[in-house]
Amino acid sequence: MMLGFSPDMMQQAWSLAQVTTVAAAAGWTADRLLDPGIHTRGIPLLAGLLGLVLGPQLAQTTGWPSGPEVAGYPLAAAFAGALAVCAFLKLAHLATAAGSRR
Repeated sequence: MMLGFSPDMMQQAWSLAQVTTVAAAAGWTADRLLDPGIHTRGIPLLAGLLGLVLGPQLAQTTGWPSGPEVAGYPLAAAFAGALAVCAFLKLAHLATAAGSRR
């Protein structure tokens, strides 16, 4: 019984590395384009991971083509989801910056 490098475990690790790379790239690009104003470590990766979940649902709802896929996740939909997350964060930051109008 060999516990080291089973092909199934290496396939799962490779798939996880691909998904993480896609999420990081989509989140970083969306963060640079929109600049949500929240300068906390990990926001681009969080936006990318939420974009991976939100993007395909958004593409299915609107009927847009999902584009090429990496590890089962569509790239264009992930980028659109990351843009949506960063846009929401930017609106939240602008709302808190404005304060109350009393």
